[in-house]
Amino acid sequence: MTVAPSQNQPTGYDPQNTALPPAGWYGDPYDARFLRWWSGAGWTAYTAPLQQAPVRQRPRQPRKWIGRFGGWIIVGASAFIWAWLFGFSLLLSAIAPHAADDGPVVLSPYLLMTGAATVGAAILYTMAYRLRREDGLTASRLVIIAGVGGLAATLVAAPINSLIDVLSGGTASHPSGLALVLAGVVEELVKMAAVVVLALKLPVKDARIGLFVGGAVGLGFSVIENLVYLQEAFARGQENGSGFGMFLATVIGRELTGPFLHPVFSALLGAAVFAAARGGRFRLTWSVVLAYLAVATAHGLFNGATWLAQVLPWPAAARGGLLLLFELLFVLGSGLARLLIARRIRRRHEEREAV
Repeated sequence: MTVAPSQNQPTGYDPQNTALPPAGWYGDPYDARFLRWWSGAGWTAYTAPLQQAPVRQRPRQPRKWIGRFGGWIIVGASAFIWAWLFGFSLLLSAIAPHAADDGPVVLSPYLLMTGAATVGAAILYTMAYRLRREDGLTASRLVIIAGVGGLAATLVAAPINSLIDVLSGGTASHPSGLALVLAGVVEELVKMAAVVVLALKLPVKDARIGLFVGGAVGLGFSVIENLVYLQEAFARGQENGSGFGMFLATVIGRELTGPFLHPVFSALLGAAVFAAARGGRFRLTWSVVLAYLAVATAHGLFNGATWLAQVLPWPAAARGGLLLLFELLFVLGSGLARLLIARRIRRRHEEREAV
């Protein structure tokens, strides 16, 4: 075999060392795509493909459903439904201005559902989009937890709240302050019981998953509670002549404050409950008890402020302005608390993965 002088020995041959390299596979001097067997005295005819080391690239996340901005798409679709319904309502009123004179005003189920669930659905979508395979929690299961947990929690909490209200002298239109304050104690306990029951079979139980599961149950509870408030507001609007205005004001209030009340309370408490789990089993620890007391107190404080705004002997404008300021500060505070705790949980999770 005749080779060029520079190809007589494998790469790395030291001309100062007269000993030839040992036999083995070396880079083929004739074709860089292959390895060639060096016999210890010369090149042979035996070759093998060169295995290139794979280039480490950050895996690209697959596209899910309607994309990372799907929550905003849900909100936009809801706004389109409202514009569609109001547009046709104005058109029909112009064509037949007395068409509704012979019957009562009926609330569209589209307005009721979108008014109660738009923000909740958008947040739940965003939560499901951020789930990872190693979480052991699928998007479909998260949606089921939100629906079943929210429904079960309201079915248990509503009668208890009503019983406390009746025993403390409240009425349907004027609930007692004690019932409103204790609603935080009752509802947070019931929601967390639903979280624990629905999460018993989850393979991963840590603070991160607790944020997801607790927040989902809180969203389900909030949507069902919103339906009650909106129906009641529409009915009272028909009685006192305020019509659709009371319904619309309630929609705005519930959609703005809803994401920062039940979902935040349940997410934070869920994170504490899941963080205390060991060996896949939930435990009742002092950290869980303290987290529950803190969340129940915050919930009762918000409800108590609403009750005070109704009974204080101040002008209506002053009471309304003070309540609005309190709700704004409360929303900012609760949202900031969830953001900080979520960042801390995410940082700890990343540190564990890096080990």
